[in-house]
Amino acid sequence: MEKKYKILILFFVMVVVISLSGFMNTYLKYFPDTQKFPLLIHIHFAAFLSWFAMILIQPILIKQKRYALHRKIGRLSYFIAPVIVITILLLVKAQVQRELSVPENSAPVTALIGLLDVVSFSLYYTIAMINKQNTRWHVAFLIAASLIVLNPGMSRLFNQLQPGLGLLAAIILPFIVPLIIIFFEKIKLNRPVFKNPYFIFLCGWSLEIVLFITIPNTEYWKSFVVNTMKLF
Repeated sequence: MEKKYKILILFFVMVVVISLSGFMNTYLKYFPDTQKFPLLIHIHFAAFLSWFAMILIQPILIKQKRYALHRKIGRLSYFIAPVIVITILLLVKAQVQRELSVPENSAPVTALIGLLDVVSFSLYYTIAMINKQNTRWHVAFLIAASLIVLNPGMSRLFNQLQPGLGLLAAIILPFIVPLIIIFFEKIKLNRPVFKNPYFIFLCGWSLEIVLFITIPNTEYWKSFVVNTMKLF
């Protein structure tokens, strides 16, 4: 059990480091010049920073058997998670509107990615909270939600190394992490694959990739995005 919590803490440290590194050149390096960015950006970053702090602190508290404090901090997520979702939606809306104004726009892709991120993060977070008494499922879907949170920063970081590499990394990593855990639990613990919470996340992520490949270029989705933006 001790080793499991060390691995979990190490994983969340990796999530935080990669995410923050991805935003170093586009956001963090400009501090303390906060006037360069709109207030919404700062609220969005503060919410993500709070999420990162929470996912790092929580397994440490469990490892130390400080369960009461773990529960109190966990309740903060009821505020943090909705702020993350709302700010993502507002930022995606603004970006889509900007992209619609140029001839060769990627607004349909941006809109779909934003929608999928919001739906998947909300779903995984909700499942994690419903299963607070089931540690395995609770942790599994917090990892799933954190992989969704990781992708934007990781994409920016890898794109700085090589353009286009960020998208590939964002697609592949959410496959790699659950597959490693599923194989480990099957081989070492003989746990069934199809009842595994990580298998459920794997299916969900596979569905997201299929939607990402098939939907953005359809005329229906393009029209939907344009007509939806006209309402705002």
